[in-house]
Amino acid sequence: MELPLKSLAVANRFVEISNESGSRDLTLMKLLKVVYFAHGWHLGLTEKPLINEFFQAWQFGPVAPDVYHNFKHVGASPILSPAFTFIDFNLGGAIDDMKFEAPSVPHEPGMDVFLNKIWETYGKLSAFQLSELTHQEGTPWHKAWYENGGSTRKNTPILDEDIRDYFKKKIDAAKSA
Repeated sequence: MELPLKSLAVANRFVEISNESGSRDLTLMKLLKVVYFAHGWHLGLTEKPLINEFFQAWQFGPVAPDVYHNFKHVGASPILSPAFTFIDFNLGGAIDDMKFEAPSVPHEPGMDVFLNKIWETYGKLSAFQLSELTHQEGTPWHKAWYENGGSTRKNTPILDEDIRDYFKKKIDAAKSA
């Protein structure tokens, strides 16, 4: 599997996993946080980004803009189906000639185990509990929001190096415990 993946593909996988688990509380806010935690743990464990998009510091936590913009139409309702993106159309053709796809993560054992573990850990928490986790002092979101001007500047990036370092510290702390 070639990394990094489209953020929307990872989000769609979590929609699939959520549906398979019978969960009906996967809101946009929760989805954004679960995608963030997957990216963070992947960076911490492998030093390679999981997704191809930088997270931004928004008021309620880290946001992958592509995920937000493709699911924002659901508002606070549960997300039950994947997002589709436009891929092609026949110029001069009917609207029926437009082609869309739901970006997806190829099923590979290692990635399936990883994403299922992220869901097992974070999927049981509410969107607000996940937001509280991302807002703690010392988190990459906190640094971007309070130190790098996110509260006064729109679209402040959360640097992958900050995300990687934060999750590596969590891994190191768990190893020494």
